Amino acid sequence: MGDLTLFGIPISLGTMIYQAVIFSVLVFILKKLVFKKIVNILDKRKQHIENQLHLTEQYKLDAARNIETSEDVLKQARIDAREIMKHSDNEAKLIISEAKEKATQILKDANEEAFHARTRSYPKADHIKGA
Repeated sequence: MGDLTLFGIPISLGTMIYQAVIFSVLVFILKKLVFKKIVNILDKRKQHIENQLHLTEQYKLDAARNIETSEDVLKQARIDAREIMKHSDNEAKLIISEAKEKATQILKDANEEAFHARTRSYPKADHIKGA
């Protein structure tokens, strides 16, 4: 096997063929043993990332539904609170009016009793004399 000169660089044809065979064997071994494992690892990684993205989208939708539910519950709680406030205001007004009625009745009864007590304490004769 002879040597060639290309652009002034000496090239050995035998060494070139030997290196090409060694490179081809190395590529074949790497393809059979390593590339399949690397491709499998990359495919698994890609599938894992896609699953995580799918879960993330699902969690976003769940969160949006939960927010809507929470807002509905909050609205209902506000409505219930308003109703309770109205009911308690009405009951308070009712209790106050009943208390006022009882107070006026007690006052009226006390005035009548005081009047009767005064009229009973004076003798009728004195009462007529003073008139």
